[in-house]
Amino acid sequence: MTGDPAKKAPYHHGDLRSTLVRVGRTLLETETNPSLRAIARAAQVSHGAPMHHFPSWAHLLAACAADGFRELSGDLQAVDAATPETRLMDMGAAYLAFAQRSPVVFRLMFNRSAVTVRTEEFQRDSSAAYHLLQHAVRATDPGMSDARFDALINTVWALIHGISVLELEQQICRSAEDITDTRDFLRHGLRQLIQP
Repeated sequence: MTGDPAKKAPYHHGDLRSTLVRVGRTLLETETNPSLRAIARAAQVSHGAPMHHFPSWAHLLAACAADGFRELSGDLQAVDAATPETRLMDMGAAYLAFAQRSPVVFRLMFNRSAVTVRTEEFQRDSSAAYHLLQHAVRATDPGMSDARFDALINTVWALIHGISVLELEQQICRSAEDITDTRDFLRHGLRQLIQP
């Protein structure tokens, strides 16, 4: 038999779906307009292989966004702090660090016009990250009223997410000379919010 055996041998993948998501996230961060075909090429599989797991580009984007939420949740869960207040501030810093580490995926995770397919995986993983933040806010004052909690969780999330977005866009405004690091700036803002 003649020919290149490498071209004829089937490519075996232990977990193709996870590989495609990992490669997809990498290409989203490094290329302007990646495609399913480019992801298949980078994963060293046939250009039709991704279709077995993702019927469309939108489905792959939803999976990449869900994976981002899982990573963010892991970062938030890894925070180990002595007090509920410190834990919330450290979770804010972890959220900011994730945005800085994976800026394109971070933007994708919250972009409804890009993630047009709301899969069960996406809904579950995006909710899990938010619930971690909810529990952290509630722990700062377990006896707070529902009205205060609703206002506080939305304000805390707006602050954390907003500062993360502003940092990515290099739009943070600072006048205080003693707060030059964005993580400290965020912690300072959260401390002001959760003080009774």
